[in-house]
Amino acid sequence: MTGLTLTPIEFCHGLQIDLEGNEIVVRKPGISLLLAYTKSVEEPRLVLTRSCIKLTLTASRSIGEFRVEAFQAAVSKARELGWIV
Repeated sequence: MTGLTLTPIEFCHGLQIDLEGNEIVVRKPGISLLLAYTKSVEEPRLVLTRSCIKLTLTASRSIGEFRVEAFQAAVSKARELGWIV
């Protein structure tokens, strides 16, 4: 994945959604939270490929909420891209 540039796709519910190569990357700006998903080769579903969660007092309260919102945002973007139905 060398030479790839990060291009913000959109912001949704305070989350930044980017497409990096073959990954949908969801970040929470201002807090060190990142989840990345790619399309499964075998099935029409998303697979978590990267997770970077820096535990801080602020982040620890919202990690569960972030994971749910990040997955929902990634599924929505994957549908837009035609990765899943």
